[in-house]
Amino acid sequence: MPTESKVAAPLQVERSTVTKLVITGAPRLDAITVFLEDFGRRDCPIDSNPNYQTAQGKITINCWDNSWNAYWGGMGPRTVAEFVADCGWDYILNCLDRGISSTVFSGNALHALAQKCILQRRRQRTGRNEWELGELSKSEARELWHDIDSLRSIESPNECWHQSRLLTDLFGEEWHYPLEGKAVEENHKFTYLRRVVEVVQQALCQEQQADMTVVNPHDLVTSASE
Repeated sequence: MPTESKVAAPLQVERSTVTKLVITGAPRLDAITVFLEDFGRRDCPIDSNPNYQTAQGKITINCWDNSWNAYWGGMGPRTVAEFVADCGWDYILNCLDRGISSTVFSGNALHALAQKCILQRRRQRTGRNEWELGELSKSEARELWHDIDSLRSIESPNECWHQSRLLTDLFGEEWHYPLEGKAVEENHKFTYLRRVVEVVQQALCQEQQADMTVVNPHDLVTSASE
């Protein structure tokens, strides 16, 4: 018997619109390439409008050897370019690199904090005391000052536990509390990405303003009486 051939199900094809921008001329930044991809609208019923639809889109940003991307599934009536231009730089930045902080742990910052602790405990300054332990003698301060050089090589908060004894002598048994938010320095990756995001937003706003510029036909016609 001849076998009955099955009819293949039709392939599902989704169409999107992609815009590519190349941004140059930004101070202290290489050329920035931006891909803006609009996926159209999807159903997103709400109480006041069961037929409401929202736009969805994706942005990809490349600068030198760095690349970031983010997708939004609920941009309202806006295109991805309009959405990115309208939002705050900090929101866009966090979407491109989730959880990135403006500061980062630093062994050098920890060393500087330890120096401050030793000096203040040695001088036993009056008023508010931010350190758990009390005054240091001259010999104790000298010994600690020598030992804290090893703190410079610590690269992450987890490595602090290898210096737990020294940190306890400096800051007390609860030494991890004084370190939080203080043994940090500027996160240059955050600063760099912020500059990139702000330049991209500036370029998108510039493009939108150019698109909104309407030429008055009367400006293109020279009066015969002139």
